[in-house]
Amino acid sequence: MKYIIILVFCFILYSLGSAMFYLVKGQGKSDNTVRFLTVRIAISVALFLFIILAMKLGWIVPHGLSPRQPT
Repeated sequence: MKYIIILVFCFILYSLGSAMFYLVKGQGKSDNTVRFLTVRIAISVALFLFIILAMKLGWIVPHGLSPRQPT
């Protein structure tokens, strides 16, 4: 499960880098920049929803910091 999340996160970073490349290359006149940013946002929302679903189904068990005992 952890590797799927890392892979999707890397794809999000790739999409962000591609958008920056087309922004610099096309000087803001290319539709590719908007397309890659839209893809990045869609994948980010999908990843967020997947993590929430995985927590609800028990695939991912969240853990918090254990409270410190007073000394």
